[in-house]
Amino acid sequence: MQTALWTGLVASTLYLVASLLAARQLRGSEPPQRISFLGLGTLALLFHACALWHLIVSEQGVHLGFLPMASLIGASGVAIVIFSNLYRRLEWVSLMAFPFSALTIPAALFIDTGYQPHPLAHGIGGHVLLAILAFSVLAIATCHGILVLTQHYQLKHGHIRGIMRVMPPIQVMESILFELLWAGVILLVLAIGAGFLFVDDLFAQKIAHKTILTLMSAVLFIGLLAGRHFLGWRGVTAVRITVAAFALLILGFFGSQLVLEIILKR
Repeated sequence: MQTALWTGLVASTLYLVASLLAARQLRGSEPPQRISFLGLGTLALLFHACALWHLIVSEQGVHLGFLPMASLIGASGVAIVIFSNLYRRLEWVSLMAFPFSALTIPAALFIDTGYQPHPLAHGIGGHVLLAILAFSVLAIATCHGILVLTQHYQLKHGHIRGIMRVMPPIQVMESILFELLWAGVILLVLAIGAGFLFVDDLFAQKIAHKTILTLMSAVLFIGLLAGRHFLGWRGVTAVRITVAAFALLILGFFGSQLVLEIILKR
């Protein structure tokens, strides 16, 4: 636990410093130098990964409680932002991903919800991993979509302010959004397929709502991609559907777990 504590606090501090540096650079009128805050973000991610390993993995099994899972998703989101920058500029999304991870680490370290670790079979582990990756990519897509919506609003009203001045053109931003959505939906479909293969009964009483909400979210996401291809959906319509579908996914992933662990303490 001591290792998890100090590595987690170091990671949280580095995330905050990287966030401040990113915000400072993005306030300028020129695209920022990525190597500085992305380097800090990468270093923070390494410490974060170490903290999560010691926090989640134990002799009793794997701790997949609400707060460790939230922190794990935060780390996955940071990894996606960092690696995506090798191909696409996503540093503006770091202003959401870095602070989120910085907050989830101390929460996971200091708040005990009473969740007990359980052994995890390999098949179930694969399902959980795919689900975490899918959720993380779609979370990044939703954050990016909110920025696209803000960009649309500012363009419509004829004034570009803040970090919007250093963002790519709206067409590029929408292209990035749908690239993220495609990646997230593919991972989500794989996660659902793995669930049907390895989970004994996805419609059992305790997890039926998770399955139904996740399937509804997947249908909305797939419908959005189909609408983009066949009907040319874009802009505000695309972002609204993205946010709605992701809201269903949040309820499916964390809804009951939040109530049981944090509120009811069960």
